[in-house]
Amino acid sequence: MPLSYSYSNFDEGDKELSNFAKALALPVRIAIIRIIMENNNAVNREVLWEIPFNMETINKHVAELKNLGILKVQGFKGHITYSIDESLFEHMAFRFAELFKNTRIFNIN
Repeated sequence: MPLSYSYSNFDEGDKELSNFAKALALPVRIAIIRIIMENNNAVNREVLWEIPFNMETINKHVAELKNLGILKVQGFKGHITYSIDESLFEHMAFRFAELFKNTRIFNIN
């Protein structure tokens, strides 16, 4: 009989990596991240609306990325600037590199 695992059986670090990967698993969210990065890590809402999706969709994904801690928001109503939490991305990039460092596919020093 195969072993059965529940979410609680997994290491907290593995769950954190999994949740981060899931948060970025949609092309629209990658587009949001890319646009922010291409604009020196600071954009207003109107710049994000240039992504070829309707405003409601963009707003929904921005809100989810914000709730997950991936996006930071500064300013006040009508003058909001979005940026990426660079320390979170650096931390997660390191964690993914560590995960794959022993594979033959990657040569990470």
